[in-house]
Amino acid sequence: MDIKLNIAFRNLRSYKDSERREQHIFDRMQLRGIGKEQMKEAIQKGAKVRRTDGSVIAEFRWFKVIYREFVVDKLRKIYPITVIEVYSR
Repeated sequence: MDIKLNIAFRNLRSYKDSERREQHIFDRMQLRGIGKEQMKEAIQKGAKVRRTDGSVIAEFRWFKVIYREFVVDKLRKIYPITVIEVYSR
C-alpha cells in the first residue's frame, strides 16, 4: 500500500486549527532535523500505538511522529500532527 505524506493542512476543513498545525509541524521538523523521508520511514518501520482520539504514535530511532491516517483507494494518507524528540542525540 502506497503512502502519501501530507504536511499541508490547508485543505482540511474539519480541523479548525489546520493552518497553525501546518506551521507547527514544519517548525518541529526543522528544529529536530527530520525530513519527509525520515517521517515516512518512521511511519513504515516504527513501533505504533493507537491513541483514544484515533491518532497514531510511531516511535522510531530518536523521535516519535504523531499522525492521523486515512485509507482511500489503497492509498494511506498520513497527516502528521507533531514530531517529538525522545532521546537527545
